Amino acid sequence: MSTDKSILDVFKSVDKLNPEGTFLNENSLSIVDDWIDTGCYVLNAILSGSLYKGIPVGRITGLAGPTSSGKTLILARILGNAQKRGYMPLLWDSELSFDDTMASNLGCDPSNMRLYPAETVEDTRNQISAFLDSVIEKKLKNKFIIGIDSLGNLQSAKEKNDAIEAKHASDVGSRAKSLKSMLRVLTYKAAKAGVPIIFTNHIYNSMEMYPSLIKTQSGGMAPLYLASIIVQLAQRTEKQDDKNINDVIIPIANKISGVTLRAMTVKNRFIPPFLEAELYMNFKTGLYKYSGLLELATAYGIVIQSGPVYKKADGTSLGYLKDWKDDENFWNNTIIPMIEEKISKEFVYSALKADIK
Repeated sequence: MSTDKSILDVFKSVDKLNPEGTFLNENSLSIVDDWIDTGCYVLNAILSGSLYKGIPVGRITGLAGPTSSGKTLILARILGNAQKRGYMPLLWDSELSFDDTMASNLGCDPSNMRLYPAETVEDTRNQISAFLDSVIEKKLKNKFIIGIDSLGNLQSAKEKNDAIEAKHASDVGSRAKSLKSMLRVLTYKAAKAGVPIIFTNHIYNSMEMYPSLIKTQSGGMAPLYLASIIVQLAQRTEKQDDKNINDVIIPIANKISGVTLRAMTVKNRFIPPFLEAELYMNFKTGLYKYSGLLELATAYGIVIQSGPVYKKADGTSLGYLKDWKDDENFWNNTIIPMIEEKISKEFVYSALKADIK
């Protein structure tokens, strides 16, 4: 950018106080240049606007949902995918739900993964903050990813001390304040260190007369305000006599222990929020990576269904779904590139030309 030298001189006083000040297009802290695959194409899409991206590096992402909605399994798969990219996972576990067998089954290498039991919000904040400070100070070339499972089970220091002293006083918001403090502290440091942070959290229905689409998270509104992305998960119970259920899901569900999930981005700083996707979660192996792709392909007219058979938009017959639903070559070389082209134009913020002067 060509800028008059006299204008640049104006910035010198504040630049002394904040040497990281730059023009926006030169600011590395504002740019996400790496993403971690979630293991499911359509989940990647509603998070990042691309089937091939996923979780943003250097930002905080939240997975919020009720019990048995797959939060921990999705987290484990993301950590495993990050390891394949050369990232070392660090996990703060407040639910003691991770073990080496589960981690191995979901693609993690337990021998290259640090596990820290987490008890209070304050201790977790201080430990992660100290680690990020060390990464920043030493300018390490190593890559790290942090998981917190879960925010909902972390107690405040006050709760812990009250239990030790056998007090019965209510929390009165101290835990929510502690969580807000933790996320405020970690937001900048995660960006500076280039370390992605992913947390899981519990949600519950409010008792309001007109309930919101956005469910209440454990710990107040801080996670929703301070995370870059929040994915809200909901579990759908399968019924074999429901005629509207996709004919792929029921055969799989009859053979494998799993559930169909509805994922919705209730917060997203990268692409428009409130994008939804249907996912299939196997409780043993995690997310089915092709979940939701058929729905996207048919919505965009890439694949057309005619009774029990399918065809491409140009009339090429694809036959029955069972013949190609797990064919990686077909998806990767034929359908996925066409969907990617569509969503790269649809899943973005854009200004009306009439508004641009």
